[in-house]
Amino acid sequence: MRLEARITRHVNRLFAHAQDTLDNRELKEEIHSNLAARIDDYISQGMSEEKAFQTAIQHIAGMDEVMSDHRRVQRVPYWTALLQSALIYSLIAWIITIPMRVLMQGSAINNLLMIVSLIVGGMYVLYLLINKTSDSATSVKTTVIRIPALVQWNRRIWWLWAALILVLWGTQAALRFGSNIWFNRPIQVDGPYQFAVIVIAFAIPLLSVIIPLVVHRAYRIVSKYEVSDAL
Repeated sequence: MRLEARITRHVNRLFAHAQDTLDNRELKEEIHSNLAARIDDYISQGMSEEKAFQTAIQHIAGMDEVMSDHRRVQRVPYWTALLQSALIYSLIAWIITIPMRVLMQGSAINNLLMIVSLIVGGMYVLYLLINKTSDSATSVKTTVIRIPALVQWNRRIWWLWAALILVLWGTQAALRFGSNIWFNRPIQVDGPYQFAVIVIAFAIPLLSVIIPLVVHRAYRIVSKYEVSDAL
């Protein structure tokens, strides 16, 4: 691949999550020209083309913080929407687990989700009351979201959640069926009640999906509340 194409591809990757604004385009051109000039300097000093390219991109790696990896979003609408989503998810989980109250374990989980819903709902109402104002100063307050970090956390939390589910399911399977498997005995389910107990035991860990869903929602709504250059 030609050196110029490699430089262009690298700069495009740096700006992959950046908003397409005039400032960002100008910064992109400036970084491109500076990177090309630095590579030419290194080559003139006797470096190979590959070594010059790698050295130059390492030098500008710290420039992430001055580039538009950061998005400015309207603070109050963004956090209001995120808290609202968290409240909806927790309420749905609470409603789903109401039939589980016939079992002691299901009742404990349902009560816990009710408490979580009340806490999140209280935070949501309190946040609305604190920010209940229509003056222009409040409406343009912003917060900065670093997109690459948020994307990375989004992926990590989904992977961690999947690993947690596998561990919890494995633990449940070992506790309930381990001896049968070890002694090569058939697994028996004595009636609908025991079947329901087993199903609920394996279903309860899935309720923790609320956490990765909220993080995913935090990423998805960034563009909806992003502050444009016109503000």
